Amino acid sequence: MNARQYYFHLLDGLRGIAALIVMFRHTGYFWGGWTIPQSYLAVDLFFVLSGVVVANAYEARLRAGLAPARFALLRLIRLYPLYLLGSLIGLVPVVAALLGLAPSSLASPLPLVLLAAALLLPLVSDPNLFPLNTPAWSLFFEMLANLAYAATLRHLHCALLAALLLASALGLALALQAAPEQGLHGGYSPATMLLGLCRVGYGFFAGVLLLRHFNSAQGRALRRGVRAWLCGALVLTGVLGLLLARPPAALRPCYDLLAVTIAFPALIYLAMGCRVAGRAAVACAVLGAISYPLYVLHVPLGRLLNGALGLLLPQAPPSAMLLAGLAFAGLLLPLCWLLERRVDAPLRRRLMRMAGVAQKKSQ
Repeated sequence: MNARQYYFHLLDGLRGIAALIVMFRHTGYFWGGWTIPQSYLAVDLFFVLSGVVVANAYEARLRAGLAPARFALLRLIRLYPLYLLGSLIGLVPVVAALLGLAPSSLASPLPLVLLAAALLLPLVSDPNLFPLNTPAWSLFFEMLANLAYAATLRHLHCALLAALLLASALGLALALQAAPEQGLHGGYSPATMLLGLCRVGYGFFAGVLLLRHFNSAQGRALRRGVRAWLCGALVLTGVLGLLLARPPAALRPCYDLLAVTIAFPALIYLAMGCRVAGRAAVACAVLGAISYPLYVLHVPLGRLLNGALGLLLPQAPPSAMLLAGLAFAGLLLPLCWLLERRVDAPLRRRLMRMAGVAQKKSQ
């Protein structure tokens, strides 16, 4: 396999778009309850993207002798600082509840919640695995997939990858058969942890397999003659169409399964072969930079603002909430850019130097 590393500009753009859609999903209280029904599938898109990017950045290094423990440290340095910031912000409403300013939202003792959050571990005694920062459930499953990937890489040939995908797809199909009305919306609660495992198992390792094919002779042949503008238009239209669609309830299980197992991997593979430049590359880079801070901070910050509005304006009209939501989104996006460039990236570099890790471009 060609060990060359690529910088996939369009994948950065897709990450940013998916993070924006997730933000709108989780802040429905600003938009009068309006939501995007299938937007939870953005997490499956994230998992495939993660598989591609992690394999692109680390597979050759792992094969060359990078220890799985050192790889785990690299991934933890990448994910943990902003996750911790989000969890600390999510602690503010808990403190407000202790002071009698707001109702408590915790079903577990606070010391246990704090310990689990500090260790990036799910709290199976609470309705949400990560009550301080709900979206962190996907980070936990992604770390599990990363560790499994690094530990088994020497045995992870394409046939075994295909078997993993088949087993995960079967798990997804069984989950849909058991609860068709839920779709593939699961993984964030103790009752749906197995579904979360199947979602990351399919998405992440599909991304690994996509990168291997992309680097193969067959992949290089397929990429010849691809028109960047046409490729980009097809990818963006397809991803937005899948995430914004409102399929009939009867078709939702089939829709979810086909989107996750076929459509997302196909669109991401197409995006991998699309080289963008100029302003399009800059836009993708900006979207990629804000994607992770946006994903990990929007829920605790949104809850904080919504709780403050509830104290100041108990009967806030929908127009006031809409204005608050627009202000929230308008301030959050540049804040995420600044956090990534001025805080998170320098902090990661410092942590890597402290750990004696040679730095390479990573997810």
